[in-house]
Amino acid sequence: MGTSKGYTPPTGYLWSDSKRAVTNMVRSGFTPSSVGKAVSSFAKAMGSGGKGHSTAVANIGAKAVSFIEAVRQYGFSEALERVGLSHLRNLPAEKILYGLLEYFYESGNSLYESVAQQSMSELMRELLAGAENEEDYNNILGSIDKGEFIREFIVKFIQNCFFTNFAEKLMAMFDKFDKYEIAEESVKTYIRISIESEFSIEDIQKIDWNGTQGRQIIEEKCNKAFEILSVWSETLV
Repeated sequence: MGTSKGYTPPTGYLWSDSKRAVTNMVRSGFTPSSVGKAVSSFAKAMGSGGKGHSTAVANIGAKAVSFIEAVRQYGFSEALERVGLSHLRNLPAEKILYGLLEYFYESGNSLYESVAQQSMSELMRELLAGAENEEDYNNILGSIDKGEFIREFIVKFIQNCFFTNFAEKLMAMFDKFDKYEIAEESVKTYIRISIESEFSIEDIQKIDWNGTQGRQIIEEKCNKAFEILSVWSETLV
């Protein structure tokens, strides 16, 4: 994933620190300590710019989880009816997925809303890769663990945020694309392992995912994930 055309990377001393850490990561050959420092610096810089990124995650994530909960309670067909998506009934699986993603997405066009949309698309396509009909959708969505779904969405969002900000810088430092792929794998693995080892979702069975409570829970979890990356990784460098 690269940066969007016309995107201006953030400025400020924390972002300068982060860019230097990314440069050092490449020059160090992606050692665990250099990757940890780069991700830690990035997480701190993200936290310095307000909470717009976590709000974008919360809005899309809560809408998706609300639909998943409706599938669990009422079945896929009735869940579509309840959210005004009855027109997706009996369509090919790919068109159903496209319609669901359009429903989950917010109407805003900020950078991090776009990253959140991309992350949700990646997650849903992975989960529904084998779905061929409505029965498959019902079985897959109805069996999703909401806590794991939220965590995976946040992991993908943070991974994509990192490369939204640094893909062009990394590409400019490499003479071969396979080196970029190594960087991508190193950073994504570090982010995933760090979050999965420390991140927890409490019992969320009684959360109202249609109201502010659901969005607030996901926003808090997103902010916590960035905190984990900024603090936990420092013990490794």
